[in-house]
Amino acid sequence: MYLQKIALQNVGPIENIDLNIPFHANGNPKPIVIVGANGSGKTIILSYIINSIISAKQLVYTNTEVQEGKVYKLRSPSYISNGTHYSYANIVFEKDVQLKEWQLIQPRRTFEENHKYTPLNSEWNDIPENETSHLWSNFPQKKIDIQQLINNSCQLYFPSNRFEEPAWLNYDNLTNRANYSDLKHISGFSNRPIICLSPLKENQSWLLDLLFDRQSFEGQFANLPVNTGGQTQTFQIFNGYNGPSSRIYKSILSLLKLILKIEGDIKFGIGTRSNRKISIIKNKNPWVPNLFQLSTGESLLLNLFLSIIRDYDLSDATFQNLSEVRGIVIVDEIDLHLHANLQYEVLPELIKQFPKVQFIVTTHSPLFLLGLQNKLNGEGYHIFEAPSCQETGVEKFSEFEDAYKQFQETEKFKTDIEAAIASSQKPIVFVEGDYDIRYLQRAAELLDKEDILNSFEVKDGGGFGNLDKIWKNFNSKLSLIFSGPIILLYDCDTNKKEKTKNNLHKKIIATLPENPIKKGIENLFPETTIMNVQEANNSYIDVTPEINKIKRGENIKIPESKEVNKDEKGNLCNWLCESGTAKDFVNFSTIFDMLEEILNEIG
Repeated sequence: MYLQKIALQNVGPIENIDLNIPFHANGNPKPIVIVGANGSGKTIILSYIINSIISAKQLVYTNTEVQEGKVYKLRSPSYISNGTHYSYANIVFEKDVQLKEWQLIQPRRTFEENHKYTPLNSEWNDIPENETSHLWSNFPQKKIDIQQLINNSCQLYFPSNRFEEPAWLNYDNLTNRANYSDLKHISGFSNRPIICLSPLKENQSWLLDLLFDRQSFEGQFANLPVNTGGQTQTFQIFNGYNGPSSRIYKSILSLLKLILKIEGDIKFGIGTRSNRKISIIKNKNPWVPNLFQLSTGESLLLNLFLSIIRDYDLSDATFQNLSEVRGIVIVDEIDLHLHANLQYEVLPELIKQFPKVQFIVTTHSPLFLLGLQNKLNGEGYHIFEAPSCQETGVEKFSEFEDAYKQFQETEKFKTDIEAAIASSQKPIVFVEGDYDIRYLQRAAELLDKEDILNSFEVKDGGGFGNLDKIWKNFNSKLSLIFSGPIILLYDCDTNKKEKTKNNLHKKIIATLPENPIKKGIENLFPETTIMNVQEANNSYIDVTPEINKIKRGENIKIPESKEVNKDEKGNLCNWLCESGTAKDFVNFSTIFDMLEEILNEIG
């Protein structure tokens, strides 16, 4: 049951989002990661999705987490954004299964009389005149589709208050015995809850069922004829296990090896009926006597992904392998309780094992996002930053920047800079940001200056403030280690003066006074280029119109000003590097002239 679209308006901190969920060309869903500071609306976004799934399931089953006719998410005008008068939500799943919700501060008729307007959304007229709340869905018309989607895929939600207590804290879990599952086979009754708070016991009982089925029904035997004393006797030889339970069993062991980062042969062991516990055996020796003895982070990861397999196994679908498991899994704060290594290496690898599961998660962890980038590459996932849900990059979302700023104050940052300088075999140019690097590379291609640029190693200095730190920490020791020139290339707006310290040089990009963009390397683009950019997408450039200001009785004209929108810098860079011509990048020749002059000086 894949999510296709979510639109929210005037909900808490969310002003307006209209997000079409991306998929791969082969139809597989891409993991969606929602980031943002506390209070930015991440969990609110998830709540609308969960509420819609549970409401759809109510149509098919009588025992969902929420009573029939009720909703999971509180429907109240209290969630309408401050200063607005209504909120709107539209959640659309595959096969056009959708739910819409309106909330109003006052009844619709009163609203129209008081405000003398109606929202442009034509669905406004569907709200009863005397109501302040309206919930609509096409679920009844889509009942057969919904039943098929629910029964043939997994739907799970892991809220932020999920928790598995560690073994040292929870004696009851250590002494707990696994029991065979007590599944009810009644029409209209579901054995598959959507909300997962602490699923370890249910997973342990399900594992016991799985191991029993594998042992009892899936053993494979071959007949071996043996000639003894002139007579042929047939003996049965055990030839392993094969069947649906065996396939699931092998998949679980592969996940367990990823989580625990172990190699070799592992399997589950089962205690006797007086001590029915599931243990882990490694290379034929007891290793973990009880699944409850894993660390909190390991236990959370194991149970999250075990729950996915268990829910899919209890559906009507047939399990073949992990890559065929289909469904939607929503996790609030997916990095919860996880060690840095589990966030960076293990969790992204586990997600990669389920290409047909639509993961929709929130996180505060830069490490998890860097790991996801490493495992899935840039096109394999999407990051949206609340409350606007504008797409962002791993290193662009605010919490990464905050963490990086803290790192820059450490001794390790200084050591890393020294190491980068010491290991370089070419003259180094530090620029203020990675967009500067991309602009220089594209300009070199278009202006036939690649030989000059390739003579230098261009590095991202992380802003002019960090270029200042390199200047400050550069000493005679580094001068001896690295004899070649090191260039700190500042943008035109930093109010710096060119200086030299040993072989370290401050260089300032020349200012083009006729360019309306006064800040950043974008000042090098001609005015005609900026006009073309605005025509292509006016969100890239913020414009402050010309104004007249009276100061101490004197009329002062302040001319129109333009600047690159800080949230669109990456998109602007993409557009210019893809669509720009040599004419657009012609002023970058001043930088290449400066670099060539330095090369000539060092011979």
